[in-house]
Amino acid sequence: MERFKLNVGGTVFEISQDKLAKYPETFLGKLTKTSKIYEELSDSFFIDRNPEFFNSILDLYRLDVLHLPSGTCGAVIRAELEFWEIPLDKLCQCCQREYFKYERELELIEKIRKTFAEGELKYSAKELHSSKFKRVLNRIWLFFDQPKSSVYAKVFSGVFLMFVLMSLLSFVLGSIQDFRFPLEVFQNNFTLRWLVEESDIRFFNELNLNNAKEVMFVTTIPKFYLLLMDLICAIFFTFEFLLHFLSCPMKLRFFTYPLNVIDAILVVCMISLYILDQYIEELINYYYVMKIYLIIRALLVMRLFRLFRFLKIYSGFRILVLSIRSSLKEFCLLFFSFVIASVIFASLIYYAEFHTPNTIPDIPSGIWWSIVTMTTVGYGDFVPKSGYGYVVGTGCAFVGLIILALPIALVATNFNDFYDRNKERKDREKLEREIKQNKNQETSFAKVAPLNESDFEETIKVTNY
Repeated sequence: MERFKLNVGGTVFEISQDKLAKYPETFLGKLTKTSKIYEELSDSFFIDRNPEFFNSILDLYRLDVLHLPSGTCGAVIRAELEFWEIPLDKLCQCCQREYFKYERELELIEKIRKTFAEGELKYSAKELHSSKFKRVLNRIWLFFDQPKSSVYAKVFSGVFLMFVLMSLLSFVLGSIQDFRFPLEVFQNNFTLRWLVEESDIRFFNELNLNNAKEVMFVTTIPKFYLLLMDLICAIFFTFEFLLHFLSCPMKLRFFTYPLNVIDAILVVCMISLYILDQYIEELINYYYVMKIYLIIRALLVMRLFRLFRFLKIYSGFRILVLSIRSSLKEFCLLFFSFVIASVIFASLIYYAEFHTPNTIPDIPSGIWWSIVTMTTVGYGDFVPKSGYGYVVGTGCAFVGLIILALPIALVATNFNDFYDRNKERKDREKLEREIKQNKNQETSFAKVAPLNESDFEETIKVTNY
C-alpha cells in the first residue's frame, strides 16, 4: 500500500493513496507523482495551506464525513471547500449550518449595498475633468440630490423638510371649516339651493346638499394665509424641481425614479390649478372641465410622498423599506392565511346566527365581521347574539391573533438582521474614513520640508533671546 507524504504549510501528513482514491474528483484524489506540486527530493507534495484544518480534511477520506473545528468562520469553510474541491454535500449538517449562515450574511450585505448604491446618478470623471460647466452642474446636482454631500446640502434638506411640513399643514387645515371663509355669492343659502334645484348648471345639479363636506368645498375657500402658504410652497417646489432636473447627469433616467415622477406631477398640478383658479367663475359652466379640476386638486394628496425624500438622509428608513421588500413571502403567507380564515369564520358565523334577525345578513358581511374581529378592531356594526355565535367569535379572535403574530415575527427578524448589518456597514465606512484621514495627515507631514542647519541655529538664537 503506497503512502503519500503531504507537506501542508510546513507540517507533514501521511495517508495511503487508496483512501485518497475514494474521492477522485477532489484535489487530493487527483494527486499523482506527476503533479506539479510533487517534490522528488523530499518525496512529498507541498501544499501552501493552513495545516490546522488539514486533519479535518483528511478525516473525509478516513471516516467519510467532513467535520471542521467548531467556531470556524463560514468564509473559511467556503474557501477550504473550494480549494480542496470537496462537494458541499460531504460537509456534515452541523458545519453546513455555519456555511449557510455565512451565505445568508453575504446575501444581506449585498442587498444593503445595492439599496444604498441604487439611485445614485453621477457625472463621469471624464466629464468633470473636461468641462467646468459640468463641474458646476455636478455641485448643483449633489446639493439637491445628496443631502450628505456637504454642509450646505444638509441645511437645504432641513429647509426642504420645513416647506414639506408647511405644505402638509396647509393641506390639512384647508379641510377644516374654521380655516375657510364663505364666498360672497353663497352667503345666502337660497342662492345655493336655487343653483342646485333650478339652474341648468350640471355641476351644481349633482351637488348633495345633505353632504356638509360637498357644500363646504363648493361655498368656501381657504383663508388668505393658507392660500399664501400654498403659493410660496408651489414656487419653492417648482424651482427646486427644475434645478434638480436640469442639473441631472442622466435626464432620461431621472424619471425612472418614482419620487421624481411624483414631483413632476405635483408641479404640473400646482401650475394647472393656479391657471384654472383665475377663470373658475367662467369654467363652472363646463361640467367636464370642473371634473378635471377636482381630479387635479385631488392629486395634490401626493404631496405626502415628498416625505420619502428623506430616505436618503436616514438610513433606518431604507432598511425598513428593504425589510418589507424582503418579507414579501411572509406577507403573502399572511394574506392567504387571512383570506382562508376569514371565509371559514364568515360561513360559520352566518349559520351560527342564521335564526337571529338583524345580524350577519349574508356571508360577505360575515367576511367583514371576521376581518374586523381577527384584527382586534371590533367596530361593532355586526355582533354575534347567540351562544353559538359567541363560540365562533371567540375562535375567530384567537385564530386571528395567531395568524397575525407568526408572520410579523418573521418580518421583525428580517428587520433586525438588516439593521445589524447596516450598523456594521456604517462602522466599516467610519473606519475607512479614519484610515484615509490618517494617510492624508501622514502625506501632509511628509511634504513639510525639514529644517536645515541655519534655520535650526536661528531658532536657538530666538529661544535664548
